Amino acid sequence: MNIKLDQKSSGGRTLVNLLGIPSIILMVFLGGIPFLVFVTVVSLLSLREFFLLGSHKRICPQFIIGYIVAVIIILQFYFGPSHPFTIFRHGEILLLVTPVIILFELFRGKTNSFSNILFTLGGILYIPLLLGSLVALRNIDPIAPKMGMKLTLCLFLGVWICDSAAYIVGRYWGKRKILENVSPRKTIAGGVAGLISTFVFFMILMEAGILFSKYATASFNFIDFIVFSIVIGIFGQAGDFAESLIKRDVGVKDTSSILAGHGGILDRFDSIIISSPLIFLYIKYFIY
Repeated sequence: MNIKLDQKSSGGRTLVNLLGIPSIILMVFLGGIPFLVFVTVVSLLSLREFFLLGSHKRICPQFIIGYIVAVIIILQFYFGPSHPFTIFRHGEILLLVTPVIILFELFRGKTNSFSNILFTLGGILYIPLLLGSLVALRNIDPIAPKMGMKLTLCLFLGVWICDSAAYIVGRYWGKRKILENVSPRKTIAGGVAGLISTFVFFMILMEAGILFSKYATASFNFIDFIVFSIVIGIFGQAGDFAESLIKRDVGVKDTSSILAGHGGILDRFDSIIISSPLIFLYIKYFIY
């Protein structure tokens, strides 16, 4: 029985990979409105999964307000002047929505009001504000739009390579755990393999000149590729642990079962949520 279940899960996982990975690559390649819609849908589904986790702690977040604010934040990334990520304007959005959430809670008649408010704000900060940076990264160079496409694609590929290497090495050769109380299957060997594989991936890109363009207004060097490797190989994996910590706190294995063999949307984008804003901010302030 267990063998059949494992085979079914493995088959579903393979199918999701075969359909999902090319679809994401296509959205990154298209950019513009299609990519904006893609990030918005992923953010809303991830936010929904995050809010539903609160039910395990008898927390009732404000779903509708959360969705509305998520869309506004992502649109700000897309339509903002110059580089879409503008702290001041996003700060204004948060300044406006925080009292609205607090006041709205007065009329909901729900228990755990304080937790409801914090969980709603936490979901907004954690998902659309961080994940929306993908839109900003994709549009980072209006003079050379292909540069944004390359950077975004390399981010996804780097995370996938890191996760795959960490999973394979950890499963077959990993013994010592990293944070067993948070994620029992994650091993030191797997984590190191993920970091090394990311480093090798970016070194190959550097040698091949993939992230260079005569039209771009920025140039990359060896240090930049080291930073990219660290962000994905360390902070990206830390994002996975952070999400595992939240799930363990509420007592669930996956955020949902929407993706066969993969869990929920949030489970698949946990590393991207952390690594995307870090890479975008580094490129914006230290390269461009």
